[in-house]
Amino acid sequence: MFWLRWIFFSSPLWLGFGGAWLFRTVAEFQLTRESDALVHAIDGPVGYLSPFAPADGVEGEIAGLLFEPLLRRDANLNLRPNLIRAWTSRTVITIRCDSEEAAGEAEARFLAGEVPESGARPIALDRSGSVLTVAFGGHGPDLEKAVLEGLPPELLGDYLLVKVRADHSVDDLIGSWLAGSVEKAQVRMLEFTDDREAFLFVRGETDRVLKELRLYLDSNPATSPQLDLVGQRCHTTVREMLLDLKEGVTWHDGTPFTSTDVAFSYERLTRADSPLPLAASFDFVESLEMLSPTRLRILCREVPATMLESWEKLPVLPAHRLAKTDPDLDEADLWSDFLLTPLGLGPYRFDRRRADGGVELVAHAAYPGGAPAEPRLRFRRYSSLESILLALRTGTLDRIEPDERFTEWARRHPGMVETLRDRPRFQHLVVWNLERPPFDLEPVRTALARGIDLGAILRETGLEYEVPVKSLFFPGSPLVAEPILLPLYDPRGAERLLEKEGYRLEEESGLRKDGKGRPLAFSLAVNAGNPEHRRLAAALAEQWGGIGIEVKVEPVPWQELITGRLPQRDFDAVLVSWEIPRGRDRREVWHSAAAGPGGGNLSGLRDAEVDGLLDQLRSEPDPVKVTGVIASLQRAIAARQPCFFICDTGRILTVRTGALESRRPGAAAASPLAIGKGGLEEVRPWWVKKEVAAP
Repeated sequence: MFWLRWIFFSSPLWLGFGGAWLFRTVAEFQLTRESDALVHAIDGPVGYLSPFAPADGVEGEIAGLLFEPLLRRDANLNLRPNLIRAWTSRTVITIRCDSEEAAGEAEARFLAGEVPESGARPIALDRSGSVLTVAFGGHGPDLEKAVLEGLPPELLGDYLLVKVRADHSVDDLIGSWLAGSVEKAQVRMLEFTDDREAFLFVRGETDRVLKELRLYLDSNPATSPQLDLVGQRCHTTVREMLLDLKEGVTWHDGTPFTSTDVAFSYERLTRADSPLPLAASFDFVESLEMLSPTRLRILCREVPATMLESWEKLPVLPAHRLAKTDPDLDEADLWSDFLLTPLGLGPYRFDRRRADGGVELVAHAAYPGGAPAEPRLRFRRYSSLESILLALRTGTLDRIEPDERFTEWARRHPGMVETLRDRPRFQHLVVWNLERPPFDLEPVRTALARGIDLGAILRETGLEYEVPVKSLFFPGSPLVAEPILLPLYDPRGAERLLEKEGYRLEEESGLRKDGKGRPLAFSLAVNAGNPEHRRLAAALAEQWGGIGIEVKVEPVPWQELITGRLPQRDFDAVLVSWEIPRGRDRREVWHSAAAGPGGGNLSGLRDAEVDGLLDQLRSEPDPVKVTGVIASLQRAIAARQPCFFICDTGRILTVRTGALESRRPGAAAASPLAIGKGGLEEVRPWWVKKEVAAP
């Protein structure tokens, strides 16, 4: 009767387990009865919430609700004001005339409308002695030429323009030199554009004054001074942009949002140690100055047509929380605390982290776009599939991050949940190192692309879907008129290309070798912590092996990959993902100027045609012409194959059937859930629990 004794002695243990299960189930049931929030079941703990790291999944969605961009895309993906209320561009030309009388005559010609002969008209005019300052709206490329050609040469001064730059305090440097200079009388005019740049207009014995100035600067190396001869010039031109911020905007803690926050964000995120590589995006900025709490003045070295895209990319950081004022405070701890308990300007504010690894957000009442109608969002983890199903059946769970078990259950119980597809947001690709053979050969790169059957690799899970790459730009962009035509699957064609390059198939080993017996082989680095990257890499390696190419998949820790291997381009090939941009400036990814160590051009592509198209994209103001340039750029990239484009991925959102609707502030009525051109980010703040009429 051993089994009777076993039942007798083990029954207290089973009762204990049963009691614990019953207690947990009751607790779960009580929690599911909470109806004060839109509840989202997550499958893992929520980590850092960052305004600048592109994050997919739940963490990316939460970040989009907490943080607010300076500019937003409308329903047609065009840039519109947001935290920046308005922007004004001006060109200010300062003309040094030959004399006060000459300046007076030049002023009269401007006032009479004689100068310039056509085109832009001055919006402001000022004369001080022999100096005339004229301001125009906008940034016309030939404006200076039209102004100077419209004035008689005898009215203009004859000066040598000298530019002095220093790391800082250039006014003190020039002031000290003038105080002891023997030749300073030849400096007729002096102008400071900011703390680092000065213009000197010299007339007379210029050789002597330049020699004296050079000697002085060489003897004061502390600020790294530089002297440049601009040439014979009677004018200087300043291109500036005025940014006016929306008034009355507050951070989630009630602190006013001001120009100090924008200036702090710009300074912090364009530094060499920035967590986001934005310096190249703002290379047109000469200096930034705060004129008032809601106005900034930006002096521009050049005026690219994509200037506003740069401000769109700039995350806005709270200066009052992140500016280091205490020297004993560790900056790393400051940032870690911010990423764990973030502070933003978005439609929802961070409330707390839950013991189960989730987070709770509450509506930001002072959100400038109008407070969301749903007062609380709860992202929480459930202990079991059974508790998720219980919450789903009781109608208190609204969204789910499904695992395999839930997906299988949903397949057996149709109608309980429905799905929406977000716009593809990330692009996955294999980047070739073009400085290493055989990737320096375009036919080999094309053969590698033709050797892959993407239909056998791409898949759909309960969380995301994968589709072939159709463009280098965001899906639905109005500037993209035609898809990128990438090489099609053609294994026989791939083999012919490889044989033409001298890589013959050796029957015994099954590998392709060149004339010296060296196998066609390479290493494919991949993020060791990304299961989907590892799956894709293994599938690619298997198919390339089918045409005689030996590929070794090399899992690399993410930190090593991002801080060591990628910046130094220490790889044969690497599988990476990047966020598909909404803007059109792609110089950081494909331009030769970004091909060096630390640059974003990971493949090292150096191509004159591609560079020219990228430069044209950055400067062309006409949208119709931009569309043509984009088409040409996509054709050029498809032909050169600096990368093998695998797929674009988008999230699959699972919601309880009939649970949610969209209710925008000021809208007359609610509308069904939908994903617009801008993707989830455009519509997510306005999702609410659907109100069910009482029977």
